[in-house]
Amino acid sequence: MKLSIIGMSGSGKSYWSKKLQLAGYYRICCDDLIEKKLSKELVKLGFRGIQDVASWMGQPYERRHKRASETYLRFEKETLDKAIQELPSMKKNVVIDTTGSVIYIGKRTLDALKKQTTIVFLNVPETVKNEMYKLYLKDPKPVVWGKSFKKNYGESNLAALARCYPTLLKYRTLLYQLFADITMDYQKLRKPGTDVSDFLRLLHLQLQQSNHL
Repeated sequence: MKLSIIGMSGSGKSYWSKKLQLAGYYRICCDDLIEKKLSKELVKLGFRGIQDVASWMGQPYERRHKRASETYLRFEKETLDKAIQELPSMKKNVVIDTTGSVIYIGKRTLDALKKQTTIVFLNVPETVKNEMYKLYLKDPKPVVWGKSFKKNYGESNLAALARCYPTLLKYRTLLYQLFADITMDYQKLRKPGTDVSDFLRLLHLQLQQSNHL
């Protein structure tokens, strides 16, 4: 089985992909590979690690954000294109831990990824999205905002982020849902004691229902 896990930062992509890795899956972590591609540029600025990739990219109200986002997406596309080329020769279970911005990398790459893997969307209910914003502020990850950020006249940077973040989540959720083969139930995955065998059981059940429909 070859899986691609998609969703916003904080939805559980890395958590479950690491669990699958421990269960024998070969894990491809896009964040790590993009960070490696950025390493020379990060070192020049004294940056290191995924948090520092977020610092390098900056916030959408900063001038460097647009150019940095374009560079990040280019490296993300290169990373996934390489993975897609290698997938047919991999005679093992594979899980691709994508970034939240995967839906921006272009139709050609997305179509190829969907053809080669089962796309699993880890959705987040509305009640959790406010907590995701708090987590984003506390532990920033690189976020490509695209056209989802627009600062109003006289508005502070923080106020603009707080107002626009739900818009970003709504826009991305729609794209994730359109792209995904299946959507995993957030509440079921967060039940105490839920392990990787439960994840796979729910996954197979979803696939069976999807194929039946």
